[in-house]
Amino acid sequence: MGKIKLMIPKSNEEIEIDISRKKTKNARLKVFPNGEVAISVPYNVSLEWINQYLKDKNGWVKEKLDSFKKTAGTEAIRYIKSGISTKFFGRQVIIIVKESKKKRVYRDEDIIYIHTPDKKNENIMNKQLEKWIRGNSKIVYEKIVDRLFPIIEKYGHERPGIHIRKMKTRWGSSNKEKGRITLNFYLYKALPPCIEYIVLHELIHCLYSKHNKEFYNFLSIYMPDWKERKKILDYEVVQGI
Repeated sequence: MGKIKLMIPKSNEEIEIDISRKKTKNARLKVFPNGEVAISVPYNVSLEWINQYLKDKNGWVKEKLDSFKKTAGTEAIRYIKSGISTKFFGRQVIIIVKESKKKRVYRDEDIIYIHTPDKKNENIMNKQLEKWIRGNSKIVYEKIVDRLFPIIEKYGHERPGIHIRKMKTRWGSSNKEKGRITLNFYLYKALPPCIEYIVLHELIHCLYSKHNKEFYNFLSIYMPDWKERKKILDYEVVQGI
C-alpha cells in the first residue's frame, strides 16, 4: 500500500491516489463518489510505470471527479444536514435531521430520519447513521446469502458469515479459512441485483480461489447476466477503469 500525487489539469488541484498491489494481470483505476481515487496494480509493476499510467489517465480522472461533483448531493454524503439525499439499496432517499434528547435513526418510505441531541455535531450524526446503515445492510446481505448459498452448499461448504468493512478498491472479499465474506460498506447504495452479483461472486470463491475460466463459467451458469449487473454497479456507485 502507498500513495502517489497527481496534478489535475486546468485546475491546479493536486490529489492523492491510493496504490495497492495485488495478484492481478491488469491495472484497475477507480474514482469514488467521495472524491477518493485508488489504483490496484500487479506486484511487479514499477512506480515509474504507475506514474506514466496515471498521467495518461489524467483527463479521465478529472472527467469522473467533475461528474461526481455535479451530483454530490445525490451520490455522496459529505456532511449531514436536513434535505440532502443519498442512495439506499438503489433508491434515492432524503435525510431529515431532528433535534431530540434520544438518539434514533429510522426510515419511513423514502426518508431517513436522524434524531440527535446536537444537530451541529456532525461526528455524532455520522456515527449514528453509519451504525444504522451497517445494521440494516447486514440484514439484507444475510437474506441474500441465505438465498444464494444453496448453490455452493451441495459441494460440502459451510455457510460463511458476513463482515462489513470500508474498502477502497473492491466490493467484496472471501476468506475460506475464517469462513467469512467481507462486503464493502458502501455497497448499501447499490441495487439489490448488483448486491446479489457481489455476494454470489464471493460465494463462488469458496469453490474457485482464482478468477479463472472455471470460476467465470460457474458464475455465468447461475447468473447469466452478471456482466450487466456489474456494469450497473460500477456506473451507479463508482466509476473506474
